[in-house]
Amino acid sequence: EVAALYDPNSENPKESLSNAFVEGFETFPLLAKIPLLGDVANYIPRPNWRINWSGLEEISFFKGFAKRVSFSHAYSSSYNEGWRLTTNGEEEIQSQRIESGFAPLVGLNITFNELWDGNLTGSIKYNTRNSFSLGASTQNITEQFSRDINVSASFSKAGFSLPFFGLSLKNDIEMSLSYTSGKNSTILYEMNSFNEEGEPQDGTTRTVIEPRVRYVMSSRVTLSIFYKRTSISPEGAARIPPSTTNEAGIDVRIAIQ
Repeated sequence: EVAALYDPNSENPKESLSNAFVEGFETFPLLAKIPLLGDVANYIPRPNWRINWSGLEEISFFKGFAKRVSFSHAYSSSYNEGWRLTTNGEEEIQSQRIESGFAPLVGLNITFNELWDGNLTGSIKYNTRNSFSLGASTQNITEQFSRDINVSASFSKAGFSLPFFGLSLKNDIEMSLSYTSGKNSTILYEMNSFNEEGEPQDGTTRTVIEPRVRYVMSSRVTLSIFYKRTSISPEGAARIPPSTTNEAGIDVRIAIQ
């Protein structure tokens, strides 16, 4: 809608593009059409929301394997405007930016029934976010988009027996696994020669897999073993090469008092 509303042949192309930027991205334009609100519609907060729904374990589908199930969903958006006063006392807009996103679009947390005398939990979250920035000097709009999905699971058990230096110690153990995949991209739209596809500027896809085992021998001694694999793949016009990083290690923490 911004390109449709923008008139590059108007007396003031910058002002036309600035107004088109606000009106074209407006989700609820009805506010501006109300006579009493027309002049202040830009300063009235638009709806943002968050939904948390617990007790889903009562649904028959979950009853057989879950103790607690909750669902979450949230939407947030903002509009930022930078301007300066000219020597004539008039406002001159320098930058405009609109951000919106779902964090999460879908979020699900599950605590499973007792397994091997321990506790098993899992979660999945899918987030999306994008922003559009307009520069007064460039007359272009830059879109930045990101989305990521995170899946994690953990198992913990108290009184776990592990032979250590000939001793059978009964302490706590926790095992976890997380997977994250995120995509970022940047697209440039030239408003004086508009193309709906835009011009890709940059983009990457980042994937992280991390299993970890944590063993608590006592309140003062903790042992952790971890492995982390990170892969980065360029997309669009990105100039960075693809890369993969592997990390592994043992972390021992001893508290001396």
